[in-house]
Amino acid sequence: MRRRILDKCKIVEILLTDTKHFEGVSFAFAGMAITTLERCSDAEARRSHTMRLVDYIREPADFAAPGARLTELRQEEYEAPPETPFFVGVPRDVLEAAQRSERVRDVARGRQGLITADDKRFLASLDDPRVTSAGIAASVSEQERREGIAPSKPYWIPFAKGEGFGEFWKPPTVVIDWSRDSVAELARRDELPPRPSRKPRFQNREYYFRPGITYSVVSSGRLSFRRMPDGWIFSDKGSAIFVEDESQSESFLLGYLNSALATYFMKRLVNTTATAHLGYVEKLPYRRPDAATEAAVVERVDRIVAALQADPSADVASERAAIDEAIFDLYELRPASRQLVLSFYGSVGRVQQPDQAASE
Repeated sequence: MRRRILDKCKIVEILLTDTKHFEGVSFAFAGMAITTLERCSDAEARRSHTMRLVDYIREPADFAAPGARLTELRQEEYEAPPETPFFVGVPRDVLEAAQRSERVRDVARGRQGLITADDKRFLASLDDPRVTSAGIAASVSEQERREGIAPSKPYWIPFAKGEGFGEFWKPPTVVIDWSRDSVAELARRDELPPRPSRKPRFQNREYYFRPGITYSVVSSGRLSFRRMPDGWIFSDKGSAIFVEDESQSESFLLGYLNSALATYFMKRLVNTTATAHLGYVEKLPYRRPDAATEAAVVERVDRIVAALQADPSADVASERAAIDEAIFDLYELRPASRQLVLSFYGSVGRVQQPDQAASE
């Protein structure tokens, strides 16, 4: 639809307002966008056309004189960021920073993990008697990763399953039965023909037990990514990201993804819904840091992770703020835009969908 509108019309104006002005209309978390279009078959006329973008105005009496809430862009500038939704209220320097950047997918790729289709059989909480009896594996051999662990040894493995908000580090609360019998049963069910009931998906198995970054796919609030240590398995709701460009640091990427700017890019330029599937994360703008910026961010990320591992309620606000400033510098944002991004980040809050750990 976006491409069709841009190829067939001049966008005269996009104005955001409240759904209360339209009887019977409610979008829950979203507002109403009033879009005025003009048919135009002249490609050059469309590209050079100046659009009016009016950020949220509550009362119709103020529509005609939006003041500072009005920005204007040529339509060719507006359509330049690839695969973005229609957006309003994004400062020009933020937009240009996104346009001049690579994408996360240029340095890292996301992977969906194991779907058990029977969590009651294969998953458990840390205090489950089955877990306290058998124990959690401290190390796993290559053969055990492939075939499962003998029942005489601890065979429960930390399982990244989303589990709501958690930046930088979150201790495991869910584990998976990785005994030989359990792995064999998952493999057997995975080979069954399709049927109405769900079957397991042993997808991206070569990435299990590898260190990386995990996060909760479902989030109407801020993005929150966290370190996933070696020896864990991950799910589809707790998808994982692995750096593939050896010149780039996983810890730097973790710091960037948890920055206020990454959340702003996601919610304003990439995807405004309550999900952040891997494809959307891979579309986030990404800039390769210089050595000094990388070192500064990595040092603070490591401090935050260590602090949260020692005390999950540790105050890491000052370290977070320093990461935000380093990222703002990297993307060359003006002071006013930095303040707008931070204000937006604060307003988004930590609103989450219900914990995904209970069931698939």
